[in-house]
Amino acid sequence: MSERGRAASRLASLVVTASLLLGAPEARAEEPQGLARAPDEPPGPACEQAFIERVYRVTKPSVVRITRPDGGLGTGFVFHSRSHVATALHVVDLGRGVRVEFPDGKVTAAEVVAWDDGHDLAILELAEPAASPPLVPRRQVPIGAPILAIGNPYGSLARGSPDLEGLLNFSVSQGIVSARGEAFLQTDALLSPGNSGGPMLTCDGHVVAIADRLLEGRIGFGVPVLHLEKLTGEIRKRRFLGTASFKDGAFGLAVHGDAATYFGPYLGGSVVFADRVSLTTRLGIAFAGRDAESTDPVVDRSMRRLFGELVLGYRVLFFPYAFPTYVTFGGGMLATIDRGEETRLAARLDPALGPVLTSSTTRIRGGGIMPMAQGVLHLGAFEVSYGYALDVNHPEYSTHRILVGLTP
Repeated sequence: MSERGRAASRLASLVVTASLLLGAPEARAEEPQGLARAPDEPPGPACEQAFIERVYRVTKPSVVRITRPDGGLGTGFVFHSRSHVATALHVVDLGRGVRVEFPDGKVTAAEVVAWDDGHDLAILELAEPAASPPLVPRRQVPIGAPILAIGNPYGSLARGSPDLEGLLNFSVSQGIVSARGEAFLQTDALLSPGNSGGPMLTCDGHVVAIADRLLEGRIGFGVPVLHLEKLTGEIRKRRFLGTASFKDGAFGLAVHGDAATYFGPYLGGSVVFADRVSLTTRLGIAFAGRDAESTDPVVDRSMRRLFGELVLGYRVLFFPYAFPTYVTFGGGMLATIDRGEETRLAARLDPALGPVLTSSTTRIRGGGIMPMAQGVLHLGAFEVSYGYALDVNHPEYSTHRILVGLTP
């Protein structure tokens, strides 16, 4: 090949190479069609690889641990102002004051000043303002965006276990926004009892939802922060007394003492209003036989008693936070239905044989409705109760009633 031919060949090669190099950046800049964001999808914050450490460090001082007087525990966070804390309503539904503890160890009292039953939200007012600033809300977040939750999962377990102390308080878990709706935001971030009321945060440290509930212990749900923002307009407009809830469910042994002594199982439970007024019902069945020490002519007796109670009571809380103990005083009615058989001996004079002993069996039907006063001690998982039911027509047959049960 001539010198001129070799020069032409080198020039053609340079042109091809230059065109490839100049075209490559344009090709890399094209966005694959499958990754394009839907038109109605809101943009999320930019997330660097180590955002969890940064967000946790910045937001943790504004997250609090909430302790109920009855020993329950939840999470909250400074919101709206340094004097207010947001949480889930079921964390503070007693209607009694709660304790708020900050990560630096500061503890202060708080009371509910706004609440939303429909979305399970509450705002507390602190007795002393927080040193840390309120967390900032974020209304929009795309599905698939990274998210983290800070809370106190199973925090009550650490009270009796030195090995767990400090590990279950203000801990963080990570996940994504799995789905969202008007009422709830779904996440796969690990939530557990004690996380309720805590913040669910995007990677810019803004609150997008309030941890609220679990589905079968695996799927977590939070209430969108939009509802919490609306609730700030209700602060101090109403006085919070507490909510109604089912408590004191119990089963155990009942003892009735009147003309006979009855033993048997019972079931019971209460609807409690504002953690103070209770309406309690109990149902049971008890059995009695012949008194072994009896010297009357009764040689055999078999009795069955169906009973039911309806009692209105007032609950008094002793030793809150440290060792919560409730004592309930109340009055109501005791209804009984007694059924049984009794065999008696009798002597009769036979003209041929002289005195002869005979036996006769009779059916027993009894029962009624009696006014009753009672006292109940709720000590941890145990219930001990004494009641006195007055038989107005026959006071000597009034009933002394004792219950010993478990409250799971």
